[in-house]
Amino acid sequence: MALADAIAGGKRPSQVITWTDEDGTAFDLSGATITARIRNVVTGVTTDADGVLTITSAVTGVFRWDYGTNDVLVAGLFEVQFTAAFGSTPTPARTLSAPWLVHEAI
Repeated sequence: MALADAIAGGKRPSQVITWTDEDGTAFDLSGATITARIRNVVTGVTTDADGVLTITSAVTGVFRWDYGTNDVLVAGLFEVQFTAAFGSTPTPARTLSAPWLVHEAI
């Protein structure tokens, strides 16, 4: 899974993400709640994503990230860790990390 680049301060367009495993198979997000943490690779500062993460097609692993203000506050290289939490089955939680570049607005 690769994340699309963003522009600092730009909250649109939303990012549509397909959660896949290492073999490229879609991860079933049925019954999951998704959250995200964003870590600045240079400073090491980590924050909770303040945007909205919405599952749009659970069986095919597709969700949308509507950026919050803090998600795209500054330009830089980041690592985003998404967590899919389930009640108790099929698993308590799964995580997925991906690099993310936020460009400076011109």
